[in-house]
Amino acid sequence: MATSLDLFAYLAAFVSVILALAVSDWLQSLHRLLRARTRVRWSVVAILAALLVFLAIVEEFFDLWRLVGVERFTYVDLLALILPPIVLSLAAMTVLPDEVPQEGLDLADHYMDNRRIVYLLLALWVFSIFLKLSDMHQLVSGKPASIFELLAKFPWQTVPILLLFAFMAWSKNVRVQLFGLVVSLILVNSAMIYRSLDVVRGS
Repeated sequence: MATSLDLFAYLAAFVSVILALAVSDWLQSLHRLLRARTRVRWSVVAILAALLVFLAIVEEFFDLWRLVGVERFTYVDLLALILPPIVLSLAAMTVLPDEVPQEGLDLADHYMDNRRIVYLLLALWVFSIFLKLSDMHQLVSGKPASIFELLAKFPWQTVPILLLFAFMAWSKNVRVQLFGLVVSLILVNSAMIYRSLDVVRGS
């Protein structure tokens, strides 16, 4: 007979595969850049944006732990669960280039050309988490969550980060991009630094 732990392992494996593909594409793109480093004009802004996407993937992995103890999962629940990692995968595949042409590549140009897509995807990731939390709350408690209960689950850094995403998607100024990314990374790390996966031991 299947247990809630079996269900958690089954679901976590599926989500982990999606996240692993995102990390794999991110690493392959970084590896191609390093291998062709003499043809690459590097950009601190682009690298910080890639780091921001990577940290979002780590946060999504941590969030899997919410599934522990769930005993029933529907098709709609599954869609709500896999939407955030899919959106993050697209962001990971966009933030760094897939290839470095023989004539060379300006990483700052790639970032500026794709920044709106990246920040739109990251913003969609945040909103998809909202939908996922609503679904998880109903699974655990058996009743829909109020808007205030859902907002209480989000760290205070969420709104400033979303505003920064909108600002960076709009601005073409490199200094503004650098400032926004540094502040975003500080906010993301301040929200995640104390995260942990805890197991409650039986008496």
